[in-house]
Amino acid sequence: MAVFLFSLTAVVTSSAQELLSRDAYRLIRENASGELPFADFRNIVRFSGYAPSPGSDQVAEYLASRANAMRMTNVQIEKYPADGKSYSWAFRTEPSWEGREAELWVVEPDSELLASFASSKTVLARQSRNADVTAALVDVGDGTRPQDYDGKNVEGCLVLATGGLPAVTRQAVWERKAAGVVYYRTASAIDYPDLFSSLDFAPWYGPHGENPPFAFSLSYRVGDALRTRLAAGEKIVLHAHVRADVGAGNYNVVRAEIPGTNPELPVVLAYAHDNSRNTGGANNLTGVGCNLEVARVLTTLIAQGKLPRPVRTIRFMWGPEHYGITEHFRGHPDDMARIEAIVNVDMIGYSQSRAGAVFHLYRTPWSHPSFMNDVVQEFVERIGNENAISIRNAHFLAARPTEGFLDPLFAPTGSREQFHYNIEEFWGPSDHEDASDGSIGVAAVLLNDFPDVFLGTQDDRPELAGDPTQMRRGVALVASSIYALASASTANAQALVHNSVTKAEARLAQDAARAFAMVDAAKPDALNAAHQEARNVIRHAYAREVASLTSTKDVVGSAAFQSLAEPVISDWNAQQERVLTQIDQAAAGVASHAGLANFKPVPPSFDKKFAAEIPVRDPQIRGPVNFFRTEYGRWWLIEKTGDEHFEQQVPLSKYGHYTLYEALNLVDGKRSVADIRDFISAEYEPVNVQDVDQYFRFLESVGVVHMKKTGATSAE
Repeated sequence: MAVFLFSLTAVVTSSAQELLSRDAYRLIRENASGELPFADFRNIVRFSGYAPSPGSDQVAEYLASRANAMRMTNVQIEKYPADGKSYSWAFRTEPSWEGREAELWVVEPDSELLASFASSKTVLARQSRNADVTAALVDVGDGTRPQDYDGKNVEGCLVLATGGLPAVTRQAVWERKAAGVVYYRTASAIDYPDLFSSLDFAPWYGPHGENPPFAFSLSYRVGDALRTRLAAGEKIVLHAHVRADVGAGNYNVVRAEIPGTNPELPVVLAYAHDNSRNTGGANNLTGVGCNLEVARVLTTLIAQGKLPRPVRTIRFMWGPEHYGITEHFRGHPDDMARIEAIVNVDMIGYSQSRAGAVFHLYRTPWSHPSFMNDVVQEFVERIGNENAISIRNAHFLAARPTEGFLDPLFAPTGSREQFHYNIEEFWGPSDHEDASDGSIGVAAVLLNDFPDVFLGTQDDRPELAGDPTQMRRGVALVASSIYALASASTANAQALVHNSVTKAEARLAQDAARAFAMVDAAKPDALNAAHQEARNVIRHAYAREVASLTSTKDVVGSAAFQSLAEPVISDWNAQQERVLTQIDQAAAGVASHAGLANFKPVPPSFDKKFAAEIPVRDPQIRGPVNFFRTEYGRWWLIEKTGDEHFEQQVPLSKYGHYTLYEALNLVDGKRSVADIRDFISAEYEPVNVQDVDQYFRFLESVGVVHMKKTGATSAE
């Protein structure tokens, strides 16, 4: 009860202004622009959206010039080689590719232009090779399965397909010698029949080292019309013309800083990936533009003396998604300890009506709990509350009722929509996923607008997807968050601790509800297992929050931590025991109701070896090792194993990427296989300890980990 009373008091007194002064928050809000990020967007989208490429070199030069114009310090462009064949840890580097010209024509029975690179770069698949091909068009349906080709000879032809490009290329081109692929989009076809999707050859080499062919992307309206004509027996002949430059290049990472007063302290990093994949560009030039505006707001206010210089340096970085952040840490391993926190700004500033977007904060994984989650969450909730309509704020009985906003933030050319948001558990994929990997170990959150009906298409652009009002709110939110993180110190220790504690209490209540639900819903023959898993959830939930609160210690100082946080941790320990007792009582109640006499919980019995086996990460292979994404681990694993279907030999893979990702994050040379099983079972869902052991045996076989033994004899 003591913790509850403490938290209730903190809820009343804690606010964004305690993490950040009222004046500082007001200045940031007032000076944030929702229009300027889209101006940068329009300047950058002129260049190629892929990296590496000559266009990405131009993007880097533009970003560096903007940082220099703001008089930021330590502005530089880091360059990392990429050739499409070499690996950076488990990531396969990509070839430099720049499309130059491409057209797809119907030449028989009539003449019609179907696609032109000059009108939209989205029509040409990345890594397409030079071609001047005239060939018949053959409809292969989805095109990803062998049966799609039954009774069809596609050799030398162009195939019309709706399935994923890598699988279609494998079946049609590399196995059956088709000349190229004509893809058309079927997603959201009824509502958006004229969208066409960005395509990418990944892998960009065939099973025997073949170069990729070429592929064009068409809309559903155009593609379905071709399919209908073919189904009616009409012969259609197309001509494809492609010119593209392919070779070695560089991944460019632009960095710039706002220096803090204490250069010895770890920095706070705002990151945004700057590749837009030749689409309309909103993924992720919105994040790039947002961070440029955040940099402008903070540098200006600090230079004018209106905001105190923060104690920590604020660094901004822009680079290609996934590759930029991993290449940086590979080239600057000291930064793994020199960066306090990363705010990864992905898609942001979207129209919540036209694009259907909702703003999301994705927290760090349980393997890396941090108070930074709660600082960013505070400002998300602050912006959300100020920009939500409530009848309490509408004054509807007054002579002139209002819309019902509390303290809205609008842009002059933007909408007057509300700000809808979610606070969620860890999810990727974006650059925060790479930084949060256990072998890199930097606390990183993701800010992201999703869904976006225009994502990955030519219409993912500000005129349709963007909203300057939502962008202005995003700028204010990001700027407030990173400035508060960079300014955190003993001076506002109470606000930092109270903020984390109150939010932790809400999460612990959710964890308790989940644990009780596991027991309450258990059938008699599964009651013992459900009871043990429920206890496991509670133990790990409290451990997570203790670790998160403990992460404030280096910021607030030992004395403040001892007086403010340690009593809370002591109360949490007692509260955990009370909740565990309640879980036991709930299980006994279920047993009694089911007529199970003398129910006595039995702890899980693991083979002793699982408690004695400890995986240890090989420092030569850092970063994620993704089973499912070709360039981010799968290609490397296929080469290591010689098996294109290696995941079928790893039962844990059926739980998906993030269970595998988190299990590997937990490898610290101390946790046993049994410990890791318990951890990921609490975070996600119960898994079999044998499957966890087999996963690490597989990773040992490819050199990601090695196994050592201890003298432990139990799973405790």
